[in-house]
Amino acid sequence: MIHTIVLLAALLALSGCASMDRSDTGVRHGMAAFKEAFNRHDAAAVAGVFTEDARLMAPNAPLLTGRTGIQSFWQTGFTRGLSHIEKMPIDVQVHGDTAIEISRYLVTFGESKIQGKDILVWRRGADGTWRIAADIWNNDQP
Repeated sequence: MIHTIVLLAALLALSGCASMDRSDTGVRHGMAAFKEAFNRHDAAAVAGVFTEDARLMAPNAPLLTGRTGIQSFWQTGFTRGLSHIEKMPIDVQVHGDTAIEISRYLVTFGESKIQGKDILVWRRGADGTWRIAADIWNNDQP
């Protein structure tokens, strides 16, 4: 009898773990939406991939908080010649409703190709959609 109770308790615990979504599929969908919007030069759609209170930490720039400032940042970049991004994820770790992405990127700015790395913190909203809560990056070359 005691073995049956222990077995049932173990099965219940394992079933709870199995239902917890540790998949990075939602984050990868978010990454794809970001890249598509970026490569269309759609600053509003890029900002829409961020949470309302997101923080953007671009190199040599002040901290930006919120979608309005983030949209303005990307629009300025597109106006100045930012035109294409490729992202290569190195690691995505999902912890409940938060995920951490470490990636490499290659962006085209005018005639230049710029390589770098970034860390993004993703947050899953009440609607199940993953959005960027924090984004920081730097280039490999000064």
